[in-house]
Amino acid sequence: MRLSFLVVSLLISTIACTQETDLIFKVDSKTYLDKHDIVYKTPAYEGFEGLPIGNGDLGGMVWSSKNGLEIQINKNDLFDQANEEAGATLRGGARLSIDFGAPVFDWLYLDDYDGRLSLKNAEVTMRSLTPFGQSDVTTWVSADKNVWFVELKSVNKNHKQTKIKAALERIGSRAFPGWYGGYTKNTDIGIGNTESMIIGKDIVLEEHLDGLDFTVACRLLGTPAQAELISSNKAELGTGLNEAHTITLMVALVTSNESDAPTKEAVRLLDEVEKVGVDQDKQAHQNWWKSFWDKSFVHIDEDYFENIYYLRRYLMGSSSRGKYPVVFNGGLWTWNHDVRNWVTPHHWNTQQQYWGLAAQNDCELMLPYVDTYFRLMPQAEKHAKRRGADNAVLWSEAHDFFGNMAFWNRGDMINNFTPASQIAGFFWQYFQYTCDTTFLEQKAYPFLKKTAEFYVETLQWDASKQEFFIFPSQPYESPRTNEVKNSITDRNMMLSVMSACIESAGILKVDADKVKGWEHIINHLWPIPFREEPGVGEVMQLGYNPDGSIYPAQEEYGSWTNHFSANTSLVFPANQIGIEDKGSREYNAAVNVVKHHAPFVNAISPDPIVSARLGLGDVAVERLTNQVRRLQHFPQGLFYNIDHWYYLSLYADSVTTPDITVQRDYIYDKRCKYEKGHPTEPFIQCGLEPMSIFASTINEMLLQSNEGAIRVFPAVPEGWSPAFKLLAQGGFLVASELNKSGVVSGIEIESQKGNRCRVVNPWSNKVVTVTRLRHDGRKIKSEKLKGGVIEFETQKGATYLLLPQGEKLTNITTYMSESNSGLKVFKEASIGKERNY
Repeated sequence: MRLSFLVVSLLISTIACTQETDLIFKVDSKTYLDKHDIVYKTPAYEGFEGLPIGNGDLGGMVWSSKNGLEIQINKNDLFDQANEEAGATLRGGARLSIDFGAPVFDWLYLDDYDGRLSLKNAEVTMRSLTPFGQSDVTTWVSADKNVWFVELKSVNKNHKQTKIKAALERIGSRAFPGWYGGYTKNTDIGIGNTESMIIGKDIVLEEHLDGLDFTVACRLLGTPAQAELISSNKAELGTGLNEAHTITLMVALVTSNESDAPTKEAVRLLDEVEKVGVDQDKQAHQNWWKSFWDKSFVHIDEDYFENIYYLRRYLMGSSSRGKYPVVFNGGLWTWNHDVRNWVTPHHWNTQQQYWGLAAQNDCELMLPYVDTYFRLMPQAEKHAKRRGADNAVLWSEAHDFFGNMAFWNRGDMINNFTPASQIAGFFWQYFQYTCDTTFLEQKAYPFLKKTAEFYVETLQWDASKQEFFIFPSQPYESPRTNEVKNSITDRNMMLSVMSACIESAGILKVDADKVKGWEHIINHLWPIPFREEPGVGEVMQLGYNPDGSIYPAQEEYGSWTNHFSANTSLVFPANQIGIEDKGSREYNAAVNVVKHHAPFVNAISPDPIVSARLGLGDVAVERLTNQVRRLQHFPQGLFYNIDHWYYLSLYADSVTTPDITVQRDYIYDKRCKYEKGHPTEPFIQCGLEPMSIFASTINEMLLQSNEGAIRVFPAVPEGWSPAFKLLAQGGFLVASELNKSGVVSGIEIESQKGNRCRVVNPWSNKVVTVTRLRHDGRKIKSEKLKGGVIEFETQKGATYLLLPQGEKLTNITTYMSESNSGLKVFKEASIGKERNY
């Protein structure tokens, strides 16, 4: 890695200043996120169009019925063991169905309707006016306890009286793990063993699955309630007849992972909230989310893109604070019993939920991922031993969160050894951003070291070439062959994990002998397989055949690219090259791939991130545009995670761009059928990978710190004037703004850990002044540095302002907004639902 050789004069001074934040720009946190409300002016009657809410562990979808609303209540840890249909499955929780006693949300009677998801407050509201009266709903999930609240208000017209009924139901189902290719006809599978009961004033469902018990309890506040058992799977709470209602429903869900007595604990939670008061819990909930949003900030010129960015951050805050990682195939946002397409976690897909979280200053949301894989290290060690390596870890591409290695000997996965090293990368990343040396010593370094050890014991030595080799191997999920020699993904991930091991050992002052071994391997790895591709240029290929020829053959379809982008893995996720390497052979080869990436391949490809890492802002925006046009299928902003599903459309063969034009037909055209004849609708669900790629790309466009120095706006298209507050490696919270003239207004850096700070000078060869705020006034020695990098010591908790010498901050922008009032449209995609009555 290199830096340009500009000479930069560095002047560092300290001034007395009482202003601690908002130096570069100001954000009106009371209003800014309101513009990103998801607004439905017509009710959504389908679960897959529901509005998602959650607290990081408990969450689900909220949508309308004609007489009220439906709420699917899910939870992060509802995994049961494998059965004859599927591997370990994240089951649905329960369904809460609320009936107002009149068609208050029926399109036929609507005079007015407003449904919205407030990202800022993490709550859903619905309001309707009909000939029957006015109905209002506000629902949220407590930020610090697993209790779901639903506030209901109704005022009937003409003195009409109604009852409100709330039904709590749990009926399991088949998971349909192979829905795209077939399914079991055994309808008994997955139904479960639900028992309904009444305990005091609560209706309660107890579920007993294989290896998991859980309880869902519901209580009605605000009026005397009548409880009734409908079946073993269903119970109801009802009010008396009244002209108006003001009530609150509370639902608690507790699993045997949390308590030996889930039913007792669920009732206790409801007692606790009732004693403290719903209003107090709601205030605590809003305070938590305010603190969450205040940790970072992104403003970009394309409002639609920014809306998706904040929605993804909201979804992770709503689903990644539980025991397990967020599953890619729907997360908590499924709606149809236990239907869970794919079921078994796949490493490549699962990891994508955790890309970009550290940069967003959401490191704590990474913990379910790293803690799960640390907890399961013994199972990964057993799998490594099965493959011939002792005291090492290895993960198969497909596995569950109990440590079972699914399909590990299947042809397209058997010799893919990279999942463990990519998982290890999250341990290392968590440390890079938090600088938590206890975490490094106790979790990250042990995992990194055992990951590296697998390669140490698996590599072979070619004495004639004086280099290591690995055979057999294969790139990420390669169905074409598992007999590659020296796959590029193994090479690049070895570089990544062993480099992290060397740096970790240096920090912890341990394992000097192992460091020498890792350095020896790094210095004697096989060469990258470069090859010129017609119409593309030179690219890094996927590996070698046993005879030494480059794999795959040049004439093979897609030989230079695939949706896993293995041939750009040196850029990401291995993180070995970037903008500093501009002009190098490796850099140019990666550029050739991303510039020629097929526009219809988006779902799980990191190419947008790679484009940003290489400084190609226009290419990154083009890739993000492709994602939205082809994959943002759902009105609340959720994406699908397969590019080719347009083939289900009746019109796929009759239009010139089916991948765009009929991409959403499987959702809205009920004539669409899968190959075996079953309908599409029961299986419609979101996939979370594209949103994670999208948000990670935005982060990388605005701020990069992966090359040892902070770089602001490294991949911003011409004409953009964004602003951000994001986290950089080393524990630096960085804020900056690019004005409409394309000039950086200034850089504000809060040093959270007191590390030495390095910043790439964004003002070319101008002299830069670094001013320290909030300190005792001691002077810091000035110095001159080479390489276009500003470098200075920091103190923990201090804030630093970087400006060209002699310049001051003027015309400071305040970012504020008005509440979104309706539908947003971007080409073929839309967020929200417009009024159609």
